[in-house]
Amino acid sequence: MKDLASVTFFLHPRLHEDFKIRMHYDGFKTQSEFFRACVVSYLEKNEKFMEFLDFYKGDQKLQSKANIKKSSRLRQNGKDLMKNLGITDDDVENIFDLIQEEMPDL
Repeated sequence: MKDLASVTFFLHPRLHEDFKIRMHYDGFKTQSEFFRACVVSYLEKNEKFMEFLDFYKGDQKLQSKANIKKSSRLRQNGKDLMKNLGITDDDVENIFDLIQEEMPDL
């Protein structure tokens, strides 16, 4: 467990109760399972997750609509470029593995 990091935040008790009920309804066994899924989806730029975040950022006025559109467009351009160059997710992972082998301190 020492190789793992912890993420902690606070919720109103009622929100926490509702969250636990909803997780059970949706089949999540633990809160960790749910949050790991969210973190991985965010880091992998899962299309549906990013659409939700774009909506949330606009709804909560965290970013301007113009910035949200620009970010979405940049993600799509990057995706298109990778496709046009024939670079797969596995290729990207291999590149990072090579970098890690050459520079383990990074």
